Amino acid sequence: MKRLLYVASIASLLLLSQPGDVYADGPYDGEWTGFAISTGKRCKQAAVTLNVAGNVVVGQAKFEADAPNIHGTVWADGTFGATIGFQHLTGKFIDDKFSGTFKNAECIWKLFLTRMKLPPETNAVMARR
Repeated sequence: MKRLLYVASIASLLLLSQPGDVYADGPYDGEWTGFAISTGKRCKQAAVTLNVAGNVVVGQAKFEADAPNIHGTVWADGTFGATIGFQHLTGKFIDDKFSGTFKNAECIWKLFLTRMKLPPETNAVMARR
């Protein structure tokens, strides 16, 4: 009887631990890099990186003296809403390009990002999924 209980426990664990994606792949998944350029003379540009997985977006903008985190959501049509530090950031993903804006009391920044291309061997693995 103990052996039967043991086999049943192992079988249920194997069924529960089937490999698979926790999050569905999204059309904008990947790493996006580029710059935020300001219209104000006193406001410097920033290097920006976003990582998209499904509809979840996280990243960072690296300014001269600060590096606020970015947290947001991308919708199926590519529209994007987030916070960068305490500022509101909006934009749109189209194919392998992203453009967006955010502002503070002194400046308006425009973001221009592109999706990093995966190596060919990674694309082949992803195509088999």
